[in-house]
Amino acid sequence: MNDVNDWFAIGSILAILCGLIGGLRLYQRRYSPHPELVRKLLHVSMGIVTLSFPWIFNHVTSVFILGGLAIASLILLRVYKPLTQNFGTVLGGVERRSLGEIYFVLSVVILFGLSNGDPILFCIPMLILTLADAIAAIIGIRYGQLRYITTDGQKSAEGSITFFTLAFFSTHIPLLLFSDTGRAETLLIALIIGLLVMLLEAIAWNGIDNLLIPLGGFILLRSQLEMEIPDLLTRFIVTVVLVSFVLCWRNRTTLNDGALLGAAFWGYLSWSLGGWLWLLPPLTLFITYPFFIAWVDQQKDPLTPLEQKVMLWLPRNPQAKPRHWERVHSVYIVLSVSAAGSLWLLLFTLFDRPEFLYPYTLAFAANLAVVGVAGLSPVHYWQVSSLVSILVSILKSCFLMLMPLVVLQGFSASILTFAGVGIAVTGGVAIAYYLTQPHLRNCTTDIPAWICRAIYTTIGSLAGLFWVF
Repeated sequence: MNDVNDWFAIGSILAILCGLIGGLRLYQRRYSPHPELVRKLLHVSMGIVTLSFPWIFNHVTSVFILGGLAIASLILLRVYKPLTQNFGTVLGGVERRSLGEIYFVLSVVILFGLSNGDPILFCIPMLILTLADAIAAIIGIRYGQLRYITTDGQKSAEGSITFFTLAFFSTHIPLLLFSDTGRAETLLIALIIGLLVMLLEAIAWNGIDNLLIPLGGFILLRSQLEMEIPDLLTRFIVTVVLVSFVLCWRNRTTLNDGALLGAAFWGYLSWSLGGWLWLLPPLTLFITYPFFIAWVDQQKDPLTPLEQKVMLWLPRNPQAKPRHWERVHSVYIVLSVSAAGSLWLLLFTLFDRPEFLYPYTLAFAANLAVVGVAGLSPVHYWQVSSLVSILVSILKSCFLMLMPLVVLQGFSASILTFAGVGIAVTGGVAIAYYLTQPHLRNCTTDIPAWICRAIYTTIGSLAGLFWVF
C-alpha cells in the first residue's frame, strides 16, 4: 500500500465519522433516544471501523495525521456554535462532563504506534473498548439496579458484569482463533484481562476510560502472552483475592466503591511489578488507616458546626448501628496516596534496583501519619493534645511500615539507622501537613489537599533515597 492509498483511507474514515455524526443527529431529532445511547452508537461504529487499521495503514504517521484531524474536528464541534447547535448533542447530550471522544482518538493513535502493526495487540484492546465499554453502559442504564458509587457518579453491578463478560470474549475468541497461544493460557489471559480492565472502567471518570481501557488492555496482553500457566494462574488468583478482600473490607473504610476498586488495582500493580514486599506497604496502609482517624462518639460529644463541615467521614447518624465511617473519599485520594509510591515502583521496574523499596515504604509510612493528622478536629487544633496525637501517629506508622524490613533484613546498626531516618522523614511530612491543613480546609475542594499530600510524601521519600545512596 502506498502513501496515496493512506491519504485515501484518511479521507474515507473522516467522511465516515462525519456521516455517522450527521446520521445520528437525524436519529436524535426523529426518535429522541437517550443521549448515552447516541454516544455509544457513535462509539461502537467508529470502534468497528478502527479494527481495520492494521490492514489499511502501513505507516504510523498516517494514523497520527488522521488522529490529529479527527481531534481538531471534534473540538470544532464543541466550540464552534453553528456546529454545536446542530450536531453537538450527538457527543455532548449527556449530563456529565466527558472528553471521551478525544480520549478515544488518542487511544487509537497511541495503541497503533505501540502495537507496531500487530493485529492481535491492536484489535483485542480496541475490541474491548468498542464492545465491552459501550454495551456495558447501555445495559447499566437500561437494567442496572445494584448501584455503586464512583468518582463519575453511580455505576451498576449489572453493567460491570456485562463489561467483564464482553471483555473476556473479546480477548478469548481472537486469541483462540488467530494466535498460537494454548487453550488454557488463552482462558487465563482472558479472565485476568477481563477482571483488571473492568476495574479500570469502574474507577475511570470524565471519559478517561476510553484511554485507560485500551492502553491497560494492551499492556496486560503483551505482558501475559509469553507467560506459562502457573504464572497466569497465580495472577488470576491474586486478582480475585485482592478484589474480594477490598469489597469485604468496604464498611471499615472511608473509600467509596470506585476508590476501593482503584485500591485493588493498585495492589495488583504493586505486586505484579515489584513482588510481595512491594505489596506490603499499600496493603498495610489500606487495612490500618481507619485506626489512625479519631472516632468521635457523637452521642456523648456532639460535633460542632465546624467539625461537621470538615470531618465528613464521621457518621451522619450517630444512633445507627453498626457504626461505620461515611465513605466519602473517591479514587482521587487513592491517586494521591499512591503517587510517591508509583514513582519508586516505576524506577524499580526500569532499573531493577531493590534499594528503591526503602523510599517506597517511607512514602506509605508518611501517608499513614498524614491520615492521623488529617483526622484531627479543627476545634482546639493547636493544643498540646493534637501534637501528642501527631507523635503517636508518626511512631505507629513507622512501626507498621518499617518493622517488616527490619525483620526481613535482620537487626543491625544500618537497619536501625534506616529506621531513625524513617521516623525523621515521616515526622517531617506529618508536621508539614499539620501546619498546612488549616489553610487546605478553607479550599473549595479537596484537590489542593490531595496534591499537597502527594508533594509532601514524594519529597519526604526522596530524603530516604538520598540516605540509601
